[in-house]
Amino acid sequence: MKAIKSIFILLAIVFVSACSDSDDPQLGFETDLTEINSITENGLKVTLFASEDFFVGYNNITAKIEDENGNLLSGDIVVTPMMDMMTMSHSSPIEFPDGTTFQDGSFNFSPVFVMPSGEMGSWSIKFSINETEVTVPVEVSAPEKARLVSFMSMMDETTKYFVAYIDPKDPQVGQNDLEIAVFKKQSMMEWPAVTGMEFELEPWMVSMDHGSPNNVAPAHTENGHYKGTVNFTMTGDWQIRLTMKDNGNTCGTPYFDIYFQ
Repeated sequence: MKAIKSIFILLAIVFVSACSDSDDPQLGFETDLTEINSITENGLKVTLFASEDFFVGYNNITAKIEDENGNLLSGDIVVTPMMDMMTMSHSSPIEFPDGTTFQDGSFNFSPVFVMPSGEMGSWSIKFSINETEVTVPVEVSAPEKARLVSFMSMMDETTKYFVAYIDPKDPQVGQNDLEIAVFKKQSMMEWPAVTGMEFELEPWMVSMDHGSPNNVAPAHTENGHYKGTVNFTMTGDWQIRLTMKDNGNTCGTPYFDIYFQ
């Protein structure tokens, strides 16, 4: 009798374990990011997560990819941000830090939205997931302090550059890691990274009309990203003033406004 009872207990444990595994489609996907938008289309569900709402500039996004039954998928993926302006459409710069395959339903990508949603047009992110198409509409706002500067080259007045501010996200008094990324508009669909530029850096405190010492101008690391060090000697309103040069010739003088207490 005890042997029969033990068998029943063992079977019950196996059954409960099997049900738990099959009823938990979230297994393998964990994030502390905020859900921004989700859509189910063509038998797939794509949910977008980020640390904040999407903005004009360099965004880090995680996509959760499931089938319509909630099972996490793996495979190949192509992601294209698109701005529909009624009479025309265009894409924007985008990076794939881990390549264009994904596992356990998780995929990271970094689009650089070049304009806000609104009267001029609307943004969406188009996914090709194992050759199945899904389009997720998204809202993009203009941040209070600009995180993207665009300008025509002073050298030829035909090349349009986009400089994205990445770090420091939370500036502090003292030396801060500085990171920017540079892209150019080659066509409506091609926005390649720009390498080989040289930068001069001058932090400037606007209200006090002075700069700061001990800065390191951003230098190219990889894929159009440039890293350096910016030093803030006190809290308040600052500008990170940059001079961008190509072979010694000035292309532009972008700057970013920073304020912290």
